[in-house]
Amino acid sequence: MEERPAKSEVNKAEQKVQKKSEKDRNGIIGGLVFGILLVFLAFQIYDKIFDFPIGQMLVYIIGFLAFICFMVSVSSFFDLKESKKMEKLEEEARIEEKEFSEIDPEKRALRAEKMFRMNQKELMRYYDMNLTQTKFLSVLGIIMVIFGILIVGVTLYMYTSFETDEILLVVGSLSGIAVDFIGAIFIKMYTKNIEAAVKFHAKFAESNNLLLANSIANKIEDGKIRESTLSDISKKIILSKNTME
Repeated sequence: MEERPAKSEVNKAEQKVQKKSEKDRNGIIGGLVFGILLVFLAFQIYDKIFDFPIGQMLVYIIGFLAFICFMVSVSSFFDLKESKKMEKLEEEARIEEKEFSEIDPEKRALRAEKMFRMNQKELMRYYDMNLTQTKFLSVLGIIMVIFGILIVGVTLYMYTSFETDEILLVVGSLSGIAVDFIGAIFIKMYTKNIEAAVKFHAKFAESNNLLLANSIANKIEDGKIRESTLSDISKKIILSKNTME
C-alpha cells in the first residue's frame, strides 16, 4: 500500500517535467508559426500600401513583431535544453532522496553528509532555474526599449522631412511609446526577479552552511562534544531566523 502512493508521486513529478518540456516545444513551434504569419502579413502590406508612409510604418512594426516571435522560438529552444537538464537533475534528486531514506538513522554522520550533498545540488538547480527564467527577459526588454525609441525617432524624421500626414506621427509615436512601455515591464520583471533571487540565495546559502556544520559535527566521535556542537548549531539556526525576519 505504501509503494503505490510513492509511485504515484514519481509519476506526477515525471508528468510535470514532461509538461515543461512540452511547453518549450510549443513555444518553439508557436514562435515559428506566428513569426512566419507576421512575415507574410508584412509582405502583403509591403506589396499593396508600402508607397504610403503608414504602410512603411506598419511594415517596420510588424517586422519587429515577427523578429520577437523568432526570438521567443530561439529562447524556447534553449529552454528546452535547460528543461532536459532539469529533468536529469530532478531524477538524480529523487534517487538521492530514496537513498537517504534507506540510510540507517543510527548512521548520523552518513545521513548528515548525504543531506549536505542534496542541499548543494538543490542550490545548483535553483541557480540554473533562475538564470533560465531571467536571462531572456533582460535581453528582450532592452531590445524593445531601443526599438521603441527608433520608432519614435524614425516617425519624427519622416514627418519633418517628407511632410507626411499627422496620422503617421500619431500612430508611430503611440506605437513607439507602447513598445517602450512593454520593454520597461520586461526590465522591471527582470530586476524584481534578481532582487528576489538575491534574498532567496542568502537564505539558501545560510542553510547550506548550517548543513555543512551539521555534517562536520556528526563526525565527532565524542558524544558530549558532538551534542554540544549540535546545540550551538541549533542556536545559530534560531538566531539566523530571527535576524532574517
